[in-house]
Amino acid sequence: MTVRMLARFRLDLLLAIGASLSASRPARAQDEFEIQVYDVETAAEGEPGIELHLNQHLIRGEPDATHLTFEPHYGLRDWAELGGYFQTSLTSTGELAYAGIKLRIKLRAPHRLWDDRIGLAINFEVSDIPSQFEANQWGSEIRPVVELRTGALYASVNPIVATDLRGDLAGHPQLEPAAKLAYVANDAVMLGVEAYAAFGPLDALGDGSVDRGFVTLDLRGRQWDLNVGIGASHGSQDHPIGKLIVGIHL
Repeated sequence: MTVRMLARFRLDLLLAIGASLSASRPARAQDEFEIQVYDVETAAEGEPGIELHLNQHLIRGEPDATHLTFEPHYGLRDWAELGGYFQTSLTSTGELAYAGIKLRIKLRAPHRLWDDRIGLAINFEVSDIPSQFEANQWGSEIRPVVELRTGALYASVNPIVATDLRGDLAGHPQLEPAAKLAYVANDAVMLGVEAYAAFGPLDALGDGSVDRGFVTLDLRGRQWDLNVGIGASHGSQDHPIGKLIVGIHL
């Protein structure tokens, strides 16, 4: 198989997986402000940084078509990172609204497994979101992260368990997995697909849900990184969505 044929095969494989993941059965509502599959990396001890999340409905008409989130973070240890989210929403009429805050801590296994191919981490999060954006208002999330890096292949799986702390589903853990598969062109460029699903409470899996699939491009510099993608939802009235995540590491 030639290099050109191999590259074409990898691209076809990525697109096929993305299509199959995004076309799975409907799932529950998902986070409109943070559309991201986590990797296992944490900031170095004493290192601050910030990420900017911008999600935009590409066809106007949604009441809150643009979501802008600021995510500062700080390395407590080389294996522990503290972070937070400040969320805002820009309506189709041009009004800027406060959309809640979240606090998180991410813990990384200090050593990778299988000859440095597999990394493990876990992220804990609590949130306080105005009821106009999330009816439950108070929530929590446990996000395990399993990452594989081997040759030109990168994969990450986040089997997220979210629990509402108020509302009708309070105390019922809900499964909201996310996954990423990518072709690593070099140290600075990666082309991939991302999939997001929500299957509802663990005691009633499959109840009313939404699945999303994105095609993404990741770029990385010495002190910055960029994730840009375009995707669509299955099982909801969401318009196609564009997303942009810019990270600055000081």
